[in-house]
Amino acid sequence: MSFGLFLGVLALYLGNLPPVLAPWRDSGEMSLAAATLGVPHPTSYPLYVLLSRLAISVPLGNPAYRLNLLSAVAGAAACALLFAALRPKRGLLAALAAAACLAFNPGFWAVSQVSEMYSLWVLSAVGLVALAERLSDDRSERLWPAFCYLCGVLLANRLDLILLAPGLVWLALSCRPAAKGESNACLVIAALVVPAVAALTGSNAPAAALILGVFLVRTRGDGALRRRAWGLGAGLAGLSVYLYLPVRSATGPFLDWNHPAAAANFLESLLRTRYGGTLDLISRNYAAGELFADNLRLWGAHLWDAFGPALAFAALGAVADFREDRARFYGRFSAWWWAGPVFLFLANMPPNPHAAAILEPHYLLSDAVLLFWLAAGVAALAANRRAFALAAVIAWPLATGAPARLDRRESFYSLDFAANAFRAAPPGSVVVAKKDVPLYALWHYQTVSGRRPDLRVVAQGLAGAPWYQADWRRRDRTLLVSSLAAADGWRALGAAGAPVLMTQDAEPPEPVAETSAPRGLLLAVSGVKGGLPGALLVRRGTRRSEEAPDFFTRDLLEGYAAAEYRDAVGLRKEGKFAESERALEEAWAGSWLFPDIPYFLGYLQASSGRMAEAAASYAIADGLFEEKLTLAARYRALPDVVSSIRRQAAEAATHNGVAHEKLGDPAGAEARYRRALALFPLAETEFDLAVLAWGKDWTAAEEHLSEALRLDPGHAQAAKYLAALRARRR
Repeated sequence: MSFGLFLGVLALYLGNLPPVLAPWRDSGEMSLAAATLGVPHPTSYPLYVLLSRLAISVPLGNPAYRLNLLSAVAGAAACALLFAALRPKRGLLAALAAAACLAFNPGFWAVSQVSEMYSLWVLSAVGLVALAERLSDDRSERLWPAFCYLCGVLLANRLDLILLAPGLVWLALSCRPAAKGESNACLVIAALVVPAVAALTGSNAPAAALILGVFLVRTRGDGALRRRAWGLGAGLAGLSVYLYLPVRSATGPFLDWNHPAAAANFLESLLRTRYGGTLDLISRNYAAGELFADNLRLWGAHLWDAFGPALAFAALGAVADFREDRARFYGRFSAWWWAGPVFLFLANMPPNPHAAAILEPHYLLSDAVLLFWLAAGVAALAANRRAFALAAVIAWPLATGAPARLDRRESFYSLDFAANAFRAAPPGSVVVAKKDVPLYALWHYQTVSGRRPDLRVVAQGLAGAPWYQADWRRRDRTLLVSSLAAADGWRALGAAGAPVLMTQDAEPPEPVAETSAPRGLLLAVSGVKGGLPGALLVRRGTRRSEEAPDFFTRDLLEGYAAAEYRDAVGLRKEGKFAESERALEEAWAGSWLFPDIPYFLGYLQASSGRMAEAAASYAIADGLFEEKLTLAARYRALPDVVSSIRRQAAEAATHNGVAHEKLGDPAGAEARYRRALALFPLAETEFDLAVLAWGKDWTAAEEHLSEALRLDPGHAQAAKYLAALRARRR
């Protein structure tokens, strides 16, 4: 029956599988690593790279589809393994309920569609929990070496599987008697003391000490030396998969992230120390635990989406587990606690859509433990109620529309993005990209699919890293890659005469940004003449970013809106006002929450004397900027991000004030100027208020002109009028 369940879930996943590379986090990087046997970003995932290299060699569809298929197979296998592990102890219906809950979990379904290592990670977690459960019933401990070996091997897929380690070691050896009070003391240490120390120190050492401590405590007694030797030896043998990294790195692969052939770099890659041990560098901008409540809220939303009313069964199962066997409960609880609340506390991610998309797959590790309690809860129900529980588990994802949300059969967004970017790049160009999804899409379709081998795609975020610069020197000595935080780095890219372009997400220094020109989906930095007609931006699927099925697809679609907006700016510089307005309309149709569009539209309308229309456009921009500020507060955006939005909003409000002034509405103009100053102090706003007060209130005019010069000593008009005002008074 387990095989039948596997085939059923696989058929479900295949029916919604993306036909090409899905625009999802690191999928393009993983496909590149698989195709070239490369070294991806830390912790470099050697087990996934090796397995995906085998999968990509299967002659079925395109390379990206083969890796999507690998994820679907691993996802279906996780459901079947969960069912097989639970059925003997919990019964048919309880095991089916847990397997169905996993299969329909939106987060798990999503990772089972894309070329990432997460579905294999969940399969690993289910397998290790199931084996630990089996060990807890086996007093002979014959499976102990196999358990330790599998732990080592599976950690080479994703090292953060280690979050389960303290609980799984305790659970695996829970059949061994504990000293009086030992279980309670260990639970307090594992659940509270060690997480607190880890948060205060910002180090992974306390967690490592906890795992070692649990290992030593639970393997003591008769035969302790033999038990520990078997465990350590088998675990290290499994971890030897990580030796792939220095060995492969030494051969100079196409992708050699952090060059782990160097011993110090290997340790950094293994421990992810360049991230400070955190999930993402962005978390380092916040104090420890500052965002825990926000993270708990996001996690709660995930749990309700994935489990719904079935959470009650999991709670019932946890209570029954506590009553049935306290020692085993502590092991299961510790695994869930570290993979869930402790991980969220240490991850400390802001509650914005990007961070939420990064966090979403990580919830699955604690979900895997929760499913064992869910099965226990269903099994604890009266026999005639278990079928209703199974029906409720299956009905929930159907009621919330999970299958429709996860239909990626027509997801060509990544392919179309790469094709459009390649179309915009002249032969021999250097193309700079920054965000993961656009960058990895270009990497995949150039290197894996063999498109546009003449281009050199440079990662802006990596350009300052010595290993990345050495990588390019080995591949192409004519390309000088250095830090792109300064204009000199950009000039160096084109030093050999190659055209230099960038994707819409790149963030060049101001001198480079000011001189760049739109060219289709890219921006030309140097060595390129002429743009591209907007009609060449060919794409399938929805054009509106708000209708995108996920954050990463929305990110790509917003790139199209940004390209059309910058095309409108370029047309305005050429004096093509009508064409510029049409381009703005196209951009706005792609992304509504883009206040720069109505702001610039208002400028075009004001330039052609249509002040009433300009005032209306500025008012819309004002409202959209206000919405962005509200979202920035909700997402706990960093101060410099908020300041940038407030400045833009103040500029839009100032222009709106000018439009009202020219419409003969001085009161409306002053109100908008005051609003602008409340948002951000601008010299231009102070000057406009001075003009409004001129001839009516000389004291106010002088104060505003003085303030304008304080904010901007180089404001020539303010200096001129202030001098005239003071001369008049004399």
